[in-house]
Amino acid sequence: MNPEAGIERPLPSSHETERAILGAILVESVAAKTVISRLAVDDFDHAAHRVIFRAVHTLSEAGKPTDLLAVFDELQRTEKTEVAGGIGYVAQLGDSIPRGQNLDYHAHTLKSLTARRSLVRAAFGLYEDAFSAPDSAEQLLDSGIEKLSEIARGLEADRDCGTTYREAASALLGEFDSGEGVRIFTDVDELDRLTGGFRAGELVIFTAETGVGKTLLAQQTRRRSCRDGRHTLFCSGEMRAQHLISRELATEAEVEHWKIRRPERISQPERSALINAASREREQCRILDGELTMARIRRVARQMKARTGLDLVIVDYDELVDGPGKDEFEQQRNIVRAAKSLAMELKCPAIVISQLRKSLQGEDRKRPTLQRLYGSGAKAKHSSIVIYVDRPFVQELCGDETEARIVVAKNRDGKVGAIDARFNVRTLRFESMPRVQREQPTSVTQ
Repeated sequence: MNPEAGIERPLPSSHETERAILGAILVESVAAKTVISRLAVDDFDHAAHRVIFRAVHTLSEAGKPTDLLAVFDELQRTEKTEVAGGIGYVAQLGDSIPRGQNLDYHAHTLKSLTARRSLVRAAFGLYEDAFSAPDSAEQLLDSGIEKLSEIARGLEADRDCGTTYREAASALLGEFDSGEGVRIFTDVDELDRLTGGFRAGELVIFTAETGVGKTLLAQQTRRRSCRDGRHTLFCSGEMRAQHLISRELATEAEVEHWKIRRPERISQPERSALINAASREREQCRILDGELTMARIRRVARQMKARTGLDLVIVDYDELVDGPGKDEFEQQRNIVRAAKSLAMELKCPAIVISQLRKSLQGEDRKRPTLQRLYGSGAKAKHSSIVIYVDRPFVQELCGDETEARIVVAKNRDGKVGAIDARFNVRTLRFESMPRVQREQPTSVTQ
């Protein structure tokens, strides 16, 4: 059954615009060369025009001419001449073409019509799903918003002409003067010195063995960000919002953490301290818990960006986010790419917490490599910074419980290396060691 059968009106299109663009390409208009890479087969609504442009695109991708004769040959080779309307129809496309300076306008018109057709299909699909799909209303809304956002991104990409080097330089210097450039710190002084802070558009990976404290480091980063007036979205697929905030309130109120699970043991002064700590929490920072999908994370992040501003997104952790893909590795690859895309779109850093795969025989835990990141190599590829946290006590259950080590295993714009740190078992925070006798960062195998 044709999914568009219920759409009563013809979908938006312009036969004349399609002919004009194809004609300019076939007569080798200079301006047409830049248009070919800008368009896709589905931008042409007329069936014959889709066949012709597919031949043009195939030739262009192969670095071959796209003139009338070359397209004729390609259509004959693929036995598509008749489907394209015949030799006569293709030949007369070049009889009337737009002036070179108007071709960009025609291309933009075609992309706009494509977006309109996509909008109609998306709206109609949502209309049909609202009656019959088993999904919840929230899932339907997430799906609809994601489809509309994808259409919007397509239009934005068509208008995007890039940034000149002069514009980029001016913008950077402007950030220096205004202090508006996003910089997110972990509150571990030596680590922040090494990375220079996390910046807009960066994907940062926090990784560690199970139970070492990667979520605690992310929460510590969130607290520092809020203290700096930055707004954060903490997405947790592992803990409820109340569980996350309980750790932070206990630390701020200087209440022993175990008492949060035994509220009957909390004294009245401690309860007052917890209330005071709760009153200081910022309303502009949010927790997103429960079942996580990238569509849901994107929707909430965009809402925050529009309403109150958003300076940091934290995803805890990648394996608990539902993403598309035929297997776990492909799902994680898509989730990491989506997180990077979101950071670029919203102009803020995104921290993704990730597991490490188990050590293989002969691997030294003290010399972590990017290859130990669990799952897809996309994590190492798309990340700007990879931070590995190690606490020997957690792995060996002996020794100094406060001993910690933080490794910057990748730093696209700076140094990599290891720093000695301290884990405060009372506050559950990572801290820098005193600067006295601190060694320089040790190099790390990449």
